[in-house]
Amino acid sequence: MTLLQVFFIISGVIILLISADIARRERFNALHFLVFLSIGTGLLIFTFFPGVLDLFGRIFGVQRGADVLVYTSVVFLIYFVLLLLQKTERNRRDTTRIVREMALFREEVRRGEKIHTSPDHR
Repeated sequence: MTLLQVFFIISGVIILLISADIARRERFNALHFLVFLSIGTGLLIFTFFPGVLDLFGRIFGVQRGADVLVYTSVVFLIYFVLLLLQKTERNRRDTTRIVREMALFREEVRRGEKIHTSPDHR
């Protein structure tokens, strides 16, 4: 067994454990769980049965099965980057809204304190 195979086995097991833990805590949806489950399982299958990877390569019309993994990885990485960008933008928008509401509330409180503490209202 090569060092690369050991790395893939450890990575596959870690991905499976983390995805199961995150799914148990309901941190992401079922689609994301299935993607990570597939990645972890795929790593283990391709490590123990490398011929399967070449079969995938022939099915997709590329010379080496590892190329299919690279292309698939790039697509998934782009997908998850887009998800992260969407969440970041939503968080920025929500933060801006909350800060704006807090500023308006502070101004209302400040004006209310002036009204109640001013000598005209005694």
